Amino acid sequence: MSSEPLAAGGSGESSSSKPSEPPEPLAVSMIGESLQYADGAEAELLALLRTAEDRRVGSDELASAVRDWPTAYHLAPERAVLLAPIAIGPGDRVLDVGAGSGVNTRICADRGAAVTAVEGSAARAELIACRCAGLDAVRVLCGPLEGLADDERGAHDVVLMVGVLEYAGTASGGGAGPAALLDRAVDALAPDGVLVLAIENRLGLKYLLGFPEDHLGLPWAGLEGYRHGEPATWARRELARMLAGAGLSAQKWLFPFPDYKLPTAVLAEEIYERPDSGDMVDQIVGHPTSSEYFRPVLTADDRAAHRAFLAAGLGPEVANSFLVVAGRHPQAVQERVDPETLAWRVAPDRRRRWRQRTIFADSERGLVVQRRLVDEDRSSDFEDWLGQAEVAEEAYVGGQNLEQRLLDCVREGDAGEVAELLGAWRAALAAREAPVAAVAAPHPYLPADAARALPPEWLDAGPDNFTATADGRLEFVDREWRAAGGVDVRLAVVRGLWKTVSAMLSARCHLPWPPTWSNDRLVAHLGELIGEDIDAALMERWRRAESELVRRVYCRPAARLAELHDAGGRSRLDLLGSPLAPYRRLEHLVHRQQELLGQQHEAAASLEAAHTRSSHAEAQLGELRAELAEARARLARLAWRERIHDRAAALIRSFRTRAG
Repeated sequence: MSSEPLAAGGSGESSSSKPSEPPEPLAVSMIGESLQYADGAEAELLALLRTAEDRRVGSDELASAVRDWPTAYHLAPERAVLLAPIAIGPGDRVLDVGAGSGVNTRICADRGAAVTAVEGSAARAELIACRCAGLDAVRVLCGPLEGLADDERGAHDVVLMVGVLEYAGTASGGGAGPAALLDRAVDALAPDGVLVLAIENRLGLKYLLGFPEDHLGLPWAGLEGYRHGEPATWARRELARMLAGAGLSAQKWLFPFPDYKLPTAVLAEEIYERPDSGDMVDQIVGHPTSSEYFRPVLTADDRAAHRAFLAAGLGPEVANSFLVVAGRHPQAVQERVDPETLAWRVAPDRRRRWRQRTIFADSERGLVVQRRLVDEDRSSDFEDWLGQAEVAEEAYVGGQNLEQRLLDCVREGDAGEVAELLGAWRAALAAREAPVAAVAAPHPYLPADAARALPPEWLDAGPDNFTATADGRLEFVDREWRAAGGVDVRLAVVRGLWKTVSAMLSARCHLPWPPTWSNDRLVAHLGELIGEDIDAALMERWRRAESELVRRVYCRPAARLAELHDAGGRSRLDLLGSPLAPYRRLEHLVHRQQELLGQQHEAAASLEAAHTRSSHAEAQLGELRAELAEARARLARLAWRERIHDRAAALIRSFRTRAG
């Protein structure tokens, strides 16, 4: 059974044409009481899904609506990467437990499977019904898993539990606990069925580096232990024992990065067993942590820390998340994941027409790299001046890439070696550049005044795409992008240096240059090291070219463009990561406590002032009461006199009447 079901579009992205009008949502069947939990985006998502024409996972229409973490979790194209290694297709019966907004339900249905989605929240069940509208093979059930009918027992080939088990002991998750939830899930499996489980690692690298725990929002909370009733995650061995205890002793472990929620890469355990796993994993994963939606204070160079764990043989133990395929028998598990594939990778946030899945696999010819298009029906490899090549298969070139070697040099503070490596890279470009007599069709990366140009497929010829081979050569790999007519070598050099500086800064390396230097100045300085004069005008020309590239390639270009245009003036001093990061965090907490104490003092002073005012008011009230009593006494005396006067007047009138 193939682990790459691309015939149906792959990962929920079928090639069927868009409907002219959105179909009616599916019916939702209640199987118990609805559970109360939400992330606040449900109403916005429902309004979007009701009007969306393309509701497939990874559609440009849905991706363009991402604006924050909740919308990213439900709509981002990266959600489709998690199930890329799992063979699910026609004839499979899938039970999606805790289906959320229906992301994985839709993926499996678009692959041809019959899917039953069970969701505890009525609001989210409505989202599933809307996302999967028009798909007859999908059923939507709302309620707890124990509400399933008896005929569902042993009826499913695949049970999905993505981001669910950690809530099993909470009130919002039913409170029965993880063992009970696993037992119910296993009870729903066919004899040769598999459970596909995705969850965070309690000992994940990001948690070790001080990132807030995903559920509690506090650093090191999971490492210290969870309290009763809180969401909980487990380390690898703990989770393996739990699965075995539920009867699922056959297990295939996979590792999504940066985590299972928005993964850009999924690694098989076998990749960690390779002698070159440190270099290879680092190349595929890049940054093992992500701070796109959360910005913690980094206490370390995360890539260097990851490599240290890899070198110690602890890579799987500190992966941020786990993706486990577990079954009763090894054969059932083996049929669901291609044993020859070591890694799956997708570049994040690209428009659908540019989205490509890269697979690293063992073959008879050794390790190979395969690239598969998601949009198989696109009309052309080019969109105006920008093109993309699909390479069905090519040999993997082992060894460190030039970016990795440059990072090692700056970590050592060796500016001289940096200059030598960049000089070798510039020489590799020079060997392929040629004079330009005239530019027939100018574009941003090949302006009309270009004097020398690289071949069209050298648009992305930065140091990260050059591998240092065993014989000392630099070999250009990953020639995915093409620029019609060629690439101005000056702009290619600036682009490569900018990517290098970005890698150095984002890794929080301790650079051998002043921390006050801006990013633009660092790029210009690296240019000087290799004989390139990169002035402000050239930098601005490159930014305009890169801006056009970003607009064409990405679903949400605004954030990338803002970063591109703002980053040039920033320096390392603007970054949160530094040798003082742990103390800065402590300082922040101290300041926060001081603020809270100040607020308490202000509240106490305000309360005391209010008490004083109350005492004054009480005294004034006493005085008013005395004045009122005196007024009442005067009034009583006046009333007595008035009564005497009235009585005397009455007697006088009576006397006059008798006398008359």
